[in-house]
Amino acid sequence: MSDGQTGPASQHETAAPASVPERTAGQLLRELRESAGADPYLLASALKVSPQKLDALENDRLDLLPDVTFARGLASAVCRAFGVDPAPVLERMPVSAPGLMAPAPSLNEPFRRMGDSPTPVLAGNFSKPLLIAVVGLLLGAGALWLLPTLPIQLSAPAVASASADGAVTESVEPAALLQPPAEMPAGAASAEQVLPETPASAAAAATDVSAELLAINATGETWVSVRDAAGKQLVNRTVTSGETVGVSGTVPLSVTIGRKDAVSVTVRGEHFDVQAQGRGNVARFQIR
Repeated sequence: MSDGQTGPASQHETAAPASVPERTAGQLLRELRESAGADPYLLASALKVSPQKLDALENDRLDLLPDVTFARGLASAVCRAFGVDPAPVLERMPVSAPGLMAPAPSLNEPFRRMGDSPTPVLAGNFSKPLLIAVVGLLLGAGALWLLPTLPIQLSAPAVASASADGAVTESVEPAALLQPPAEMPAGAASAEQVLPETPASAAAAATDVSAELLAINATGETWVSVRDAAGKQLVNRTVTSGETVGVSGTVPLSVTIGRKDAVSVTVRGEHFDVQAQGRGNVARFQIR
């Protein structure tokens, strides 16, 4: 009897309880939202995601989400919105899933693994020509910045009279007025141009230079360009060391000097600070 009485009871006591399926990450998130009484549309708006993405997360449809990083980040945001630790939910989410991208590497992971070769910045067949073109443009821009504008002789060279001390008086008369009369033989004109100056004419030239509106004394080779108010080119040439160029014309005069460190300038007989004009070693200013 004792065996008959204890048999069924023993079988009942040793029977294994029915297993309860573990809740998924989506189910935990849905229960968390419903227990807080939050509307899914309001929660999605607060998290700045579409309701469809929130619904896919709560139904464990990770294949409808952009990638695994997005899915795990959205789950963490839902937990933080309700003040709950997201670790239990993230433990139930896969690290990778079909159709999802791999999670982003950890911040502590090295940027380049051992044995990896560095990736070239410019890859492809077009990189070398493109690099050459960029270098050429930079060199051209640097040349335009550092060098003055090249002198362009648009008319006949100006006639200059050299003094005994090397001073030169620049004539600003039109080129047509400097030509000899039609009846004068060409040989006579040439002979007149090469006649040496007398001391009296040299002193007169120096006086004329000092009386000019603008006087430029070159201590080194430089380049000078001067235009009057009508845009007429008064001077446009290279000035050698020791030369003095005097210019007068209708103001304002537009002046450009290629090397301002190689000249001294006077305006109306007074010293002019040419070093403070323009950028770099090129001086650009106007005389009014």
